[in-house]
Amino acid sequence: MMMTNNRNRKRMNSIKHILVVIHQFAEGHQASVDKAAFLARCTGASVELLVCKTKADRDDSSALERAGEAHQADTRLQALLDSLASGVRAQGSKVSIQIIQGQTLHDSVLDYVRRSDADLLIKDTRHHSLAKRTLLRNTDWYLAHRCPVPVLLTKAKEWASLPIIMAALGPKSASARAAELDHQILNCAASLAGGINGDLHVIHTYVPVALARARSSADELATDLEVEDAYERGQIEESASAFGVAAPRLHIEMGTPERCLPDSVTRYHADVIVIGASLHGRWHRMIVGSTASSVLESLPCDVLIVTPPSSLPRSAMR
Repeated sequence: MMMTNNRNRKRMNSIKHILVVIHQFAEGHQASVDKAAFLARCTGASVELLVCKTKADRDDSSALERAGEAHQADTRLQALLDSLASGVRAQGSKVSIQIIQGQTLHDSVLDYVRRSDADLLIKDTRHHSLAKRTLLRNTDWYLAHRCPVPVLLTKAKEWASLPIIMAALGPKSASARAAELDHQILNCAASLAGGINGDLHVIHTYVPVALARARSSADELATDLEVEDAYERGQIEESASAFGVAAPRLHIEMGTPERCLPDSVTRYHADVIVIGASLHGRWHRMIVGSTASSVLESLPCDVLIVTPPSSLPRSAMR
């Protein structure tokens, strides 16, 4: 796919330190590490590999560790980290490793992030059962809603040589808090695209109000839909143009996010979709809603989640 760099992007502060949550029992390459290495190479950022040993991990660990041979288990873990770090160092980036302990993975990671100078957290996302997606809150949910820095949830899929970064924006007529979140989404998407020489796209989905009205004439309905689509497009163009996103990379789709986002990611070959987290917004419903809870797992790309500072508790702010 031919790429034309977006011009006149507004950029957030460049990525300087990347914190990667390592899955200590995974074997082979971890997508989170591979993508952190790529980002570090492009931006000059440092990388920190973090392992958290939790009670759940210990309960699920090998018989060797359960038998009390903790030294050998730690040696194995150190070897894993050294191996992963060596691959990042081979690409010319500065790498450090850290092992912490805690009761739960999400609490331990969040506490560590708040004390660190990381400005991006990367973690491989894992499959969750329907019950856990709809009734419980998994680690990804907690990180998405409470992390004071953007969270990149990665999947085992390589980025294209010229990555496409897609920012998903909400309705322009929403609250000031939602507008702040949309600005943060665009800011992060533009920064990521600029840092890796990627291509910035914007997508906005909406359910037409006209469809909820009783109309006897198909012509009237068609006219109403056309007017509403033009209005939605004009509102989003205003925000996107400030970041250099021209019409060919602005995608306005009629429908719900649950249907439109996976389809659009596939159609436009997006490598990363940037979406907002809100305790009371669309992302909350996408993670725990009964209908849309599978959207995250159905997206065939990585997801970068951002949260506006005003939505985080004061204790979570750095």
